[in-house]
This record gives sequence, structure tokens and C-alpha cells, in this order.
Amino acid sequence: MEALEEMADFVFTDAPNTLRPYDIDGMDNLARAANAKMGKSLGRTMRGWYWPRALDPEDVCGLETSIAHLESVLQHQGPFDGVIGFSQGGLMAAVLCTLLENRHEPLSHSCTHPPFKFAVIASGYKLRDEKWLHVYERPIVTPSLHLYGVLDSMIHISQSMELQDAFSRPVGLSFLGDHFVPKTHDAIRSIQQFVGRFAAE
Repeated sequence: MEALEEMADFVFTDAPNTLRPYDIDGMDNLARAANAKMGKSLGRTMRGWYWPRALDPEDVCGLETSIAHLESVLQHQGPFDGVIGFSQGGLMAAVLCTLLENRHEPLSHSCTHPPFKFAVIASGYKLRDEKWLHVYERPIVTPSLHLYGVLDSMIHISQSMELQDAFSRPVGLSFLGDHFVPKTHDAIRSIQQFVGRFAAE
């Protein structure tokens, strides 16, 4: 997010769940894709905000741990004006928006962080687990910018647009590319203009 360094301070946090190859279906393919795209070693520790059960990919594990971790970050390092997330992090950014708006469990009653002023979500998607569908029952009112690659081979553009439709005031930006955050001049300018609306508040 070099494009925003002059208008924002960032706090980065890793997902709390350490993933093992047998934790998620298709981990080998995911690891190879990550290696090819990012030049990382296949031996590096892989982390996730959640992982799907092997017998039922729509049934997820680890989400409660991730929400507790993020709540701690909010309480001890916040307050924050906005949230930015990519892929699985984009899913979590949307979940965090609706939890702060509606005070859903498992967000604790002691969490005093206000709703975000904005969200930037790249290659995001919605949860399918029936236990979590309640987080999408109300439109998410946090102003949001959604970025999605029309050639994304990991998160189909229709999945990202479905998440976008869960927001009441979304701005969508498609780009010619795969599973990454775009760095074209037009994309950077759009991100800067969107975030700049809230940096001035």
C-alpha cells in the first residue's frame, strides 16, 4: 500500500492460524500457486484466517480465533479509520465491518471500537458456512472499494461481486489481471481518491 503512505499509517497483522498441508483441501495446489506468484519457498509457514474442513469445504474452522485476534488488535492498537484486506483477508475485512456495525457474536461485549469509516477489499468473497451466514443478513453500510481481476484464477470475479453486493455503498473496480492487487496508474489513483475521502475527516 505504498500509494497510501502519505495519507495513512498502517498496522499489519498476520492471521493467527498456522496451517498444515492436510488442513485444507487442495493445499498443495495453493502452495504451488503462491510459490509461483510470489517467489516464496514452499517450506514457509502458511497461515490463514480460517480453513475449510476436508469433508465439507463450506464448513470452516479457526474463524473464532481470528476474530478474537483482530478484536485484540482493535482494542490495543486502535482505533482505526479503515480496513484493507486481500483474498481471505478481504473476506475477513468484510466480516469485521459487519461485526462492528451490528455487534454480532463472537465479537465480545467489551469491544468498544467504532465501525470503520471505509474498507478496501481486493479479491474478496463471502463465507458459505451456514453458521456464519447471519453476518450478511443486513447490508454492510461501511463505504467500500472492491478490486477484482477479471482473470482471477483463484477467486472468480463473480465471487468478489457477490461480496460487493453485500455492501450498501460499494464502489467496484475491475482490472485486467489475475489474483493480485493492481498497481496500474488508474487503480492507484482510484484507491487514493477513495481513501482520501476519509483521510480528510
